[in-house]
Amino acid sequence: MQLKKRSVFIIFLSLFGSVTLFAQQKNVVSAINYLGYYTKDKDVNDLLEAKKYIDLATEDAETSTKAKTWVNRAEIYMNLYNSKDPKAADNKGVFFDEAAKAYSTAMKLDEKGNYPQATQGLKVCAIIASNAGIENFKTEKYAEALVNFEKAIQINEGMQKVDSNAVYNAALAADRSKNYDKAIQFFRRAIEIKYGGDADGPLLYSLLADCYSKKGDKESYIATVQKGRAAYSNDKQLILSELNYFIEAGKYKEAITNLELAITKEPNNEIFPFNIGVIYDNLANPGPDKPAPSEKEFNEFIEKAEAAYKKALEINPNYFDALYNIGALYFNKAVKQSEIVNNIKDNNKYKIESAKVDEIFKKSLPYLEKGEEIRTNDFETYKNLVSTLQKLYLMTEQTQKSVDCKNRLAGGPNAIKIGDELPTIEEKLGKPLKVDMQKGKFYNTEVLDFPEYTLYVDGGFLTKWVKK
Repeated sequence: MQLKKRSVFIIFLSLFGSVTLFAQQKNVVSAINYLGYYTKDKDVNDLLEAKKYIDLATEDAETSTKAKTWVNRAEIYMNLYNSKDPKAADNKGVFFDEAAKAYSTAMKLDEKGNYPQATQGLKVCAIIASNAGIENFKTEKYAEALVNFEKAIQINEGMQKVDSNAVYNAALAADRSKNYDKAIQFFRRAIEIKYGGDADGPLLYSLLADCYSKKGDKESYIATVQKGRAAYSNDKQLILSELNYFIEAGKYKEAITNLELAITKEPNNEIFPFNIGVIYDNLANPGPDKPAPSEKEFNEFIEKAEAAYKKALEINPNYFDALYNIGALYFNKAVKQSEIVNNIKDNNKYKIESAKVDEIFKKSLPYLEKGEEIRTNDFETYKNLVSTLQKLYLMTEQTQKSVDCKNRLAGGPNAIKIGDELPTIEEKLGKPLKVDMQKGKFYNTEVLDFPEYTLYVDGGFLTKWVKK
């Protein structure tokens, strides 16, 4: 009798276990059935019922270990994500994330490869995430774009793949959203996977260095630039980035060496000799908080700056910055020399040295006059140029030209002034103006007709006016 009781007890346990397993499998079957109803009738309520049953199945210790359970969960959640029914509208993000997780889980559990749709579904999820990132980036929702690209990266990693485009896009989105730590992480990853090959390698180093700069990490900035220079020694942008650091750090010798290297790479680029000129110019005329050079050093720096500016103008005779700087160089040198000459007591020697100073002043005139012809959209620089010309014309006894410059700086009729744009000019003059385009040597000029004056607008801003 005892044996019989024991036998019945064992059978009872076995039957109980079968019933429990069947109940959980029934949840999977019910979920599949409701998914089928939705596929046929497109009633979102069927999807919500399918979700209820598949959630129960994935919480159970037995059915949660089956690839079949997770594939169906993924399909149900993807249909909820894609549904346009208002009942499914509030949880789009959750539905998508759960679908991606379910596809990933199904792949891991599918040791025999019975569910290829899991891999295909995961690929679709990666594309959806990446496309969402692109759309958010286009509309300047950079933080949201970063989240999307990170999802695309994570999903691809689940398939043992690297989406290099998503990595690069994540770096850009992080940079634009000022999440510099994330930007650094992804730019470094892009460099590691050689995104874009050698064609994009220098750009990646430049962008990574820029992120360090924005964080204020100068040490990492220059380390990154120099690492990029080691990998891409001929890249102009990396050369300039290193140059900017050297100049900012006051390492002028290294900066000049860098520029001389750049000239060997691009001998017809006027920017490089121009910047050498700027460095020597700054050494000759340091700021008020820096020690002045000796007279010998000053003269050496001026000569080297002059030679560099002239080299830039040989390459591009219409290079405004070089014209302006060499004109200012001569003017400042003359001012400095005049201070020395004014202390000479011997009248004959004073006249001789004073004449030399006048010649230096005159050397600046043709460069500044040509710069005035070419013009610049930097209003303050342009005003400084006109102001300097006013002084030079006065020194060289060109009185009317000096008066014209003074008047231009002071303002014209109805308080119009250099730098005013056309709408501002019309507002001040109280009437719309007839505009005629006049093609000049270096630019197109808008000639504005006013009763007693003719006004000239170049590059969008007022540069001069003359009486009729």
